Amino acid sequence: MGMQVYQEGSYKVYRAGHNYIVHNAGYDFKEKHSHVHNFQIAKKLIHCVTHRIIPRSFNFYLLTSLTRISDDENYIAKVESLIEVRKQKGKKQQYCNRSA
Repeated sequence: MGMQVYQEGSYKVYRAGHNYIVHNAGYDFKEKHSHVHNFQIAKKLIHCVTHRIIPRSFNFYLLTSLTRISDDENYIAKVESLIEVRKQKGKKQQYCNRSA
């Protein structure tokens, strides 16, 4: 594990090479942590989990990261529900302008 660079409540962010690790310090490291590439994303994950926000703009990886660091079962269930809905919808069809 790297050097701690940020802490909010029981959530800590560690620098690990060029990446960051978000850890819920109330649990064992193996149980509640996630890896991200950007420090601002790490802070956003912590903000979303602490305020129980489910961002619709997050991709599958970031939504899964929310479930990995959260300790609220109700919040985890809601995020996993959003992931399942997105998986059922599939990929969006790309727009192609045929008249050009």
